[in-house]
Amino acid sequence: MRGRLKKTAPLPDIRFENPRLAALGIEPMTMAELRGKVAAKQLNQPQRVDFFMLMLVMEGRGSHTVDFIDWSLSPGQMLFVQPGQVQQWHSEDPFEAQLILIDPGALPHSSGQIFAREVGLLGFDAWVPGLRLEEDTRRVIEAGFQQLRQDFDLFSGEGLDIALIRYELMALLTRIAKLQKQGRGGVEMIATSRLTYRLFIQALEASFAKEHSLRYYARRLGYSESTISRACLAAEGRSAKEAISRRVLLEAKRLLAHSTASVAEVAYQLGFSEATNFVKFFRRNAGVTPKDFRQGML
Repeated sequence: MRGRLKKTAPLPDIRFENPRLAALGIEPMTMAELRGKVAAKQLNQPQRVDFFMLMLVMEGRGSHTVDFIDWSLSPGQMLFVQPGQVQQWHSEDPFEAQLILIDPGALPHSSGQIFAREVGLLGFDAWVPGLRLEEDTRRVIEAGFQQLRQDFDLFSGEGLDIALIRYELMALLTRIAKLQKQGRGGVEMIATSRLTYRLFIQALEASFAKEHSLRYYARRLGYSESTISRACLAAEGRSAKEAISRRVLLEAKRLLAHSTASVAEVAYQLGFSEATNFVKFFRRNAGVTPKDFRQGML
């Protein structure tokens, strides 16, 4: 897999917007239907999404880029894109797929940072974008896509229809969560460590552009710094400080690759008091200067 995103200005933010489906928050479609709705020029631009997207490739071959990684697409390949990630279609690639777009509000959750137990069990934080399905598994997942699409085509807007489709979606996501876990070797974190990690990741996502200190997150969440670091090591094999740097670096790469903001402007957007501090941070973590990284993406 290799990065091949091209610089554009500005980076489009794509939202789940369909007035007819506002109450449902879920829209299945085929790749052919998506190509019919969106012009190729617009579709092929890098775009930051604020929704979840499931893709199951049915036939043909192609690729889909998610945060600088090209995922090869062929029958049986499933892709998962999360809110905040930057994706890029390559609509000229001759593949067909089933898609499900999901407004985060369509998933059962409570207000505040703590997701309801059902969503917490899914463990989206640990999902990888690409998953290759074996033939038997593919048939089961494909049946889930098809059943949801059939009921969506009969959707009348009534509460029972909304409940039915949302429960079907949760069943499908739960099956995929089990596959994701198997792909990680079935490693299970203890409940307290899993909760600590999830709260830290949620707080980091909300504040990484301003706060780069582990001390800040420890105080905000009421944990010790060592407790958060142990949770991060258990979840993703890196310390909390490394997780913070990784998140800031990813956003820096997105802005440098997909916007015309200057290096100084990117530094300001990411909470660095001086552009020189940002350049040092970027070179230390990426191995190149921001300027060289941007030129390499052209």
